Amino acid sequence: MPGDGEAGGDRTVKPGAIAFGLLLAACSSAPSDDLSDGVCELPRELREVSAIAARPDGRLACVQDELGAIFTFDPAGKQPTSREVFGERGDYEALAVVGDVFYVLRSDGWVARVQRVDGVLRVAASVFLPGGHKEWEALCHDAGGRRLLAMPKIVGGDRKSERELRPIYAIDPVAMVALAEPVGAWNRRSLVDQAAARGIALPTRTTDKGKERIVLELEVSDIACVPGTADMLLLSAADRVLLRVDFEGRLLGAVRLDAAALPQPEGLTFLPDGRLVVASEGAGGAGRLVVVPAP
Repeated sequence: MPGDGEAGGDRTVKPGAIAFGLLLAACSSAPSDDLSDGVCELPRELREVSAIAARPDGRLACVQDELGAIFTFDPAGKQPTSREVFGERGDYEALAVVGDVFYVLRSDGWVARVQRVDGVLRVAASVFLPGGHKEWEALCHDAGGRRLLAMPKIVGGDRKSERELRPIYAIDPVAMVALAEPVGAWNRRSLVDQAAARGIALPTRTTDKGKERIVLELEVSDIACVPGTADMLLLSAADRVLLRVDFEGRLLGAVRLDAAALPQPEGLTFLPDGRLVVASEGAGGAGRLVVVPAP
C-alpha cells in the first residue's frame, strides 16, 4: 500500500523479491513471467512501452509510442496480451483508464477519449492541452477530483523562473475541456532545497571542487494520484527518481530507481491490490514492469 511519505535514506529500487478499426488479436502467448516476484518482462510488442494504467479487473492497459493501439497485459501471467487499434500511428505517451473508457495523450498535447462504439474502439472526443509546452508525457485520472491531470515533460517560458516551474493541468473527462491555467505547480529549485534540508535522497553529482550536489532535472514522464490522499507521484525518467508531493508544493518523499531494474522508466500505476508498478522501455532487451515502494 502507499507509504506515509516520511523522509528516509537512499531507497534505490533494485530487481527482485494496420488497418483502422477493430483489431483484437493475441500478440503473444500467455506470458511465461508474472509479477509474483515483483519483476515481469513485457512481450516484444511492448518493448517501447510508454504508459500503463490499471484496469478494474487487475489487467494493465498499455500504449507504446508508435502505434495507435491499446494493449491489454495480464500481470498475473494467466491471459495472453491483446491489441486493439483505435487510430493512426503517432507518438502516444500517456494513458488513463476510467471504467471501460481510455484517455490517451499524444506528445503534442492532444488528448483523446477512446471508447467502444458498435463493438469497435474509436476516438469519441478529443482536446488539445494549452500551448507553450513541449513533449507532453504524463496523464492520470484523479478520481477524487473527477478530472484528468496532465503534465508536460519540457516546460516553456522566456524567464528562468518560469522554466523552474512544473505545472499540472486539468481536463474535464466528460466535456473534454482543458483548463487554460494550471491547477497547480511545483518549483524544481524548491524541491531540491527541501530534499537537502530534510535528508531526502535525490540524485547527486560531484563538482570539480569535490562537493556533492543534488541534481534534479525533473522532466516528468508520468504521474499518479496516491489513492486515499491528495498527494501526487511525479516520475522523472532522466533522474530515475519518483517524488511524492502535495499541491501546496511540499516534497513528501522520494524513491530512487535502479538503472539495472528500470533503465528507462516511462509509466506507473497503482494496481487494485495497492502495489505500485513502474514500467520501463527495453534497453537492448524487453520492456519491464517492476513493483516499487511508494515514497
